[in-house]
Amino acid sequence: MNINIRKAQSDNFKIMNFHHLMQIYENNYHLFNSVRTLLSNKSVLSTIIINSNVMQYEPISLSKYTDIFKFYYKYKPSSSSNNNYSIKPHIIFTSYKDAKLLEAKSIGQHRDFDSSIDRKIKINLKIYFWLKRILNNSTIYQ
Repeated sequence: MNINIRKAQSDNFKIMNFHHLMQIYENNYHLFNSVRTLLSNKSVLSTIIINSNVMQYEPISLSKYTDIFKFYYKYKPSSSSNNNYSIKPHIIFTSYKDAKLLEAKSIGQHRDFDSSIDRKIKINLKIYFWLKRILNNSTIYQ
C-alpha cells in the first residue's frame, strides 16, 4: 500500500510505502533511546528535563520485549499559579525492543486497530520531527 505526499514547491509526488514507515519506526526508536538514558527508572512515572523542556514519561505496560507508554510536555507553573500541569496527548508509544522499532499511535488507532498506512506514516513522521527537535533544540515544538 502506498501513499502520495505532495512536495512543497511542485506538483510532483513522492511515493511513501511500508518500507519508509519501518525506517521511521527505526529512527524514532533510536531517538527515544537518547531519552530513555535520562530515565532513572523506566517502570514509574518520571519527569525529566531535555534541553530546558520538562517532559513527562508515563509507562502503561512494560514487558521483556515491548514497552507501551506516553511521553509529553509537563509545563512549568506560571507566576500566578504554583501548580504544574500537563496536557496529555492522545498518543500511545509502543517500543519493540527486539526489533528496535518505536511506533506511535493515536488512542483511536490503538483502540480500533486502525491499519491505514497513510495515518501511520503521518503520525510517526510528526513524532520523528518532534523527538528530533526536543533533543536538538531548546525550543518547544508541538
